[in-house]
Amino acid sequence: MFEILADDQAALIGFYASVFGWEVAYDQSGYAYVHFPPATRHLLGGIGTAQPGVPGWEKGTAFYLEVPDLGSALDQVVAHGGAVVVEPTAVDTYRFAMFTDPESNLIGIIEPFED
Repeated sequence: MFEILADDQAALIGFYASVFGWEVAYDQSGYAYVHFPPATRHLLGGIGTAQPGVPGWEKGTAFYLEVPDLGSALDQVVAHGGAVVVEPTAVDTYRFAMFTDPESNLIGIIEPFED
C-alpha cells in the first residue's frame, strides 16, 4: 500500500488518472482508493546513503510504480504538470526514473526487470 497526500485531492487524482490511467473509488469519508488488479511481482527494496542536496537522493522514503516504458511515462508526467527529477538510470537488472507530481511529491517509476 502507498499513500499520496494532496492539498488539492481532485487535481492530483486527475494528474494520476491522466498519466497512469488510475481510477479511484471513494470511501464514505471521501478518501480515494486506487485498486490495482491482482498480480505476482518481484519485490525489491533497499536502504541507501542519502546525498543531501541531490534531487531524488535526499533523506526520506520513496516508492516506485512499474511502467512498461520510462520515456513514455515521463513524457506523460511532464505533459500533465509534473517534472522529471532523475532521468532514466540503469542499475543492476532494472531501469528507474523519478519525478515530482504537481504537488511536489517525489515518485519513482521502474521498468520491469529480469530476475
